[in-house]
Amino acid sequence: MVDVTRKIALLDLDAFFASVEVLRDPSLLHKPFAVGGGGDRGVVATANYLARRYGVKSAMPGSHARRLCPQLLFVKPDQARYRQMSNQVLNLLLEVTDTIEPASIDEFYLDLTENTLFKGSASLTMQALREKISSLGITGSAGISNQKMVAKIASDENKPNGQYLVTPEQVVDYIAQLELKRIPGVGPKSQQLLANHGLQMGADIQRTELQQLQQIIGDKAGYVLFQRCRGIDERQVITERTRKSVGVEQTLTADITQLKTAQDYCQQQLLVKLKQRLKITSWQEQPIRTQTVKLKFSDFTQTTVSKSSQRVSPSLFYQLLEEAWSRGGQKGVRLIGVSVSLPDPNQQQQLELDLD
Repeated sequence: MVDVTRKIALLDLDAFFASVEVLRDPSLLHKPFAVGGGGDRGVVATANYLARRYGVKSAMPGSHARRLCPQLLFVKPDQARYRQMSNQVLNLLLEVTDTIEPASIDEFYLDLTENTLFKGSASLTMQALREKISSLGITGSAGISNQKMVAKIASDENKPNGQYLVTPEQVVDYIAQLELKRIPGVGPKSQQLLANHGLQMGADIQRTELQQLQQIIGDKAGYVLFQRCRGIDERQVITERTRKSVGVEQTLTADITQLKTAQDYCQQQLLVKLKQRLKITSWQEQPIRTQTVKLKFSDFTQTTVSKSSQRVSPSLFYQLLEEAWSRGGQKGVRLIGVSVSLPDPNQQQQLELDLD
């Protein structure tokens, strides 16, 4: 059972990229805008809250976003600027605890169990931290609990610029009233599988036997969901993260309609960049677990194909690409990605259900 004395917080910076862009150009403050590409090939990285009112979302095609919000402005991403601001936030957090796990450029887990500020109050500590972050010109929302999953979910409760506490005594009841789509890792496919059996809320999972869950979504995923919905999440805040995968993907300037063209692009562009990101000169230098090819078709549907491998094999990438290509019928391809998963020295159990 999870240690009820733990105090775990998840800080989520609000509309982070967009907030940083407003600092650069204050005239954007009262205008709906998105960070990303607004052309036919562009994709929204994030949108400010004004744009979100029109239904503009992350990962949405830029052309679709413009249809939802004709007055939408697009701003080109500036990753260096975002990283600099993220590091400033991290430095503020380090003034309180050095047990911090950056989950992404704009999300941070903090272990406040040993915190002595405000007589050990995690809520007051996070309030003070969020006020400090506001002095940088951006805001953040926080979730606080005795475990990572609930802290992450709770960080969405009072967005933007708010926080939400779920005490150890409240965890099970809190999870019970959640729709399953709010449980990290439960995507559309798994939602449908579970809904087919009348399972739509956390409470439904709490009333379901483990064996039944495993029959529906598989042994591993069923066990993880069974545990999480009972408030069992023993994952620690990890201060040093091991890379799990390395990949590169590219949205093409025009759809590719021939497999040979896609294979040539993979060989001449993507595999060269992948080798650079792995920081190797020979494929034999890097042990791996799997190779994966991802294709996004002209209608924005996508597919991935993976196969186990101990060392990177370019020829295997071509085979995987051919298999993925066959799934698209006659549709053109607008994005190609290649990646490898790396050996996990810790073999730590992950929260993601890997169903979708």
